[in-house]
Amino acid sequence: MLRALWNTHMDARRSIGVLIAVAGCAVVALGFAAFPIPPDSWPFGTTALVVAGAVSGAGIGEYRRRRVSDPERAPLWGVATGAWVAASVVAMFGTAVLIRPAVRGIPGLEDAWPGILVSGLLVGFVGAFLWERDARRRRVMALVGLGFLLIVGGVFVRSSGDPWALLGALVSLGGFGVLLLAFEVDRRSSRQDAAKPATGWR
Repeated sequence: MLRALWNTHMDARRSIGVLIAVAGCAVVALGFAAFPIPPDSWPFGTTALVVAGAVSGAGIGEYRRRRVSDPERAPLWGVATGAWVAASVVAMFGTAVLIRPAVRGIPGLEDAWPGILVSGLLVGFVGAFLWERDARRRRVMALVGLGFLLIVGGVFVRSSGDPWALLGALVSLGGFGVLLLAFEVDRRSSRQDAAKPATGWR
C-alpha cells in the first residue's frame, strides 16, 4: 500500500523537495545547538508557545486546504500534518541537544547562530515549496515564507542594538502585513476552487 501511494503521488520534484526539507531541518538543529543559552535554561513558556504555534498552524493549514476536496478526511489530514510537524520539531531539538557539546567547540559558530537558523528555515521552506504542485498554493506559500523571514529578520535586527530597534520593528510589522496578505489571497482563491474528488496527496 505504501509503495502504491509512493508511486502514485511522488515524483522527482517532490523527492528533491523532501531531501531539501530534511537538510533545512538539519541546519536549523545546528543553529539551535550553537545558541549561547543551553536548552535547559530556555524559557519554557516561550518555547512551548512557539512549538504549539507551529504544530497548530500546520494542522489548521492542512485542514483548510483539504476541506473542499476531501471534507470527510480533512480533520484526519490536519491531525496527521500537525503530528508530522511535532515529530520534526522534537527531532530537531533532540539533534541539537546531542550535537551541542561538539558544536560549542567550533570557534565563531556561537556568534553565527542567527544566520544559521534563518538559513535553515529558508532551506526548509524551499523544500516545502517544491513539494506543493498547485500554483496558487505556491504563491500563498511564497508570501507566507516572506512574511516569516521578515518577522524573524526584524527580531534579529532589533536585538542588534538601540539604533536598529525602530528598523527592526518596522521590518517585523511588514512581515505581519505580508502574512495578512497571504491569508486574504488564500481566502479569495479558495472561493474560486471547484470541489474536486479526493485523490490523496496533492
